[in-house]
Amino acid sequence: MSTISSKPKKTGFLSGYRPTPQFVRAVDLAGQWAAPIMIVIVMLVAAIFAPAFFNPANLRTVSIQVAVLGVVAIGQTLVLLTRSIDMSVSAVLALGAVIVVQTEAGNSIVVSLIQAFTIAAIIGLANGLLVAKRHVPPFVATFGMLVFVQGARLAYTKGQASGTVPELLRAISIKPLGPIPAALAVWLIVNLIVIFILRFTRFGRWIYAVGGNPGAARYAGINVDWVLIGAHIACSILAILGGLLLSGYIGYVDLRMGTDYNMNSIAAAVVGGTTFTGGRGNMFGTAAGVILLIMLLNLVVVLGLPIHWQYAMQGTVLVLATALQGFRQFLLSR
Repeated sequence: MSTISSKPKKTGFLSGYRPTPQFVRAVDLAGQWAAPIMIVIVMLVAAIFAPAFFNPANLRTVSIQVAVLGVVAIGQTLVLLTRSIDMSVSAVLALGAVIVVQTEAGNSIVVSLIQAFTIAAIIGLANGLLVAKRHVPPFVATFGMLVFVQGARLAYTKGQASGTVPELLRAISIKPLGPIPAALAVWLIVNLIVIFILRFTRFGRWIYAVGGNPGAARYAGINVDWVLIGAHIACSILAILGGLLLSGYIGYVDLRMGTDYNMNSIAAAVVGGTTFTGGRGNMFGTAAGVILLIMLLNLVVVLGLPIHWQYAMQGTVLVLATALQGFRQFLLSR
């Protein structure tokens, strides 16, 4: 009498592969340290082929660009840690700058900033509610918000942003604070605050718990929905802050402002070790990913290559980082 196994045989590519613990550990370390290692390599390449990269004026530009992307990437990392994503950060970033520039003529800068951050919180709340309460896929919900915010911005400005960037924003972005630009100091302060929250507060532990296993987090008594909503609110607020720093740096606002920050913030976080599956990642890794990405983009300019090479560089970094993190997750699951 033949017997039928109740357990179907696993089929598929690498279905029977069992990696050694040493190999898994090596790939895991590579995922964690890929960005710092690549930073060293890029610096060596720059020293040989583009010594102008280390010109003080260029390093100052790089540091301000790191600060702007770094602030936005911190928020993106928070939502990625909860297994979500925010595709609206570029639109929110530009909207914040427009609000301050357009209203500063009639209001004080304090009132304009309050308006900008309040609108950011409302946008983040809407994203979070769509994802957590209505169970809309994060990509769809936040991409829809991207379209809505862009349309609202065009309607508000009648298709042409205008106005003068307040001197306060110019000072915060480009004025030196000791040996570094003030914008870089803002990024470092925000980093320290978020690192403290993630490491030493209950909400920080909840973020990792929700991203690691939402079901288990719910059974443990964690309000998963409000953790998701909180992460999205923080992401939108940080996107607004990034927009204020960017407008202060460039000195004006235009319709294409911040268009690359969706992909760049995601790429920086993933290169730094944050995974799309949630629960893994930290701000140190994201900071390294931000520095690496900005260095690569700046190196294209210093080498005199066509500007479209920046887009190729962005896509290559994101694809390679995603592939590495995906392979890392596969090995850890085995």
